[in-house]
Amino acid sequence: MQLLFAFLILSSITVVVVLLMMMAKNSRSQKIRTLCQNNNWQYQEFINFNDTIKQANFGLLNYSQNIIFRHIISADNSSKGIGFNVFDCRAIEPMGIHNCSAILVALNLPDKFFNLHFCLSPQAKTEENKQHTGVNKAYFERIRTLQKLVRLPQHFAFTHHDLYTNNLALVEIFIEQILARQALNQWILAYPHLHIEISNGMLLAYQPNQLLDEENIIPNIDSLVKLAKSLI
Repeated sequence: MQLLFAFLILSSITVVVVLLMMMAKNSRSQKIRTLCQNNNWQYQEFINFNDTIKQANFGLLNYSQNIIFRHIISADNSSKGIGFNVFDCRAIEPMGIHNCSAILVALNLPDKFFNLHFCLSPQAKTEENKQHTGVNKAYFERIRTLQKLVRLPQHFAFTHHDLYTNNLALVEIFIEQILARQALNQWILAYPHLHIEISNGMLLAYQPNQLLDEENIIPNIDSLVKLAKSLI
């Protein structure tokens, strides 16, 4: 009788947990789906990225072997003048689960910069911040090695970021001609916690372990699109 009672309790708890998970899933999924319908954007529950995005070799997309991309918003340049994607990323790792929302926008850069891979990663100022970012920094360093990225010396324009690139000579020209502009400096000061990665003519931005609320998706898209246009 005690075993039956324990089984019924565990079963009830399992059912409640499953129902709560389904409600949470349906809530976010439905809100983002409605957002896309209202703006004539494409929505997908899950996605396998196209070859162009895969070949960009973004660190976040390579971060975990157990990674799931969900709630994907896609739009071409007819919406805001620049094509973009927004998606949730869940990576399962030894330290726990890393969740974040990422925005990927197209850039219209000169051809000579297309093969340039460049990262701006915010520095963690304290050990407490390092422990609560939700990102395994050591693992990310291994990812950067696989990406064949090397660390740059500290740059006066980005004093609070670690910089990485696949081309030391070209990135100096890129920073001087494209990045060292007042608009970008102001934008980074406004969003100091964002990881920014540029590769294959695209810009990826996200805050580690931070999901965007549905009502904040459009303002963040607008902000990143404005930045992308300032780099053209």
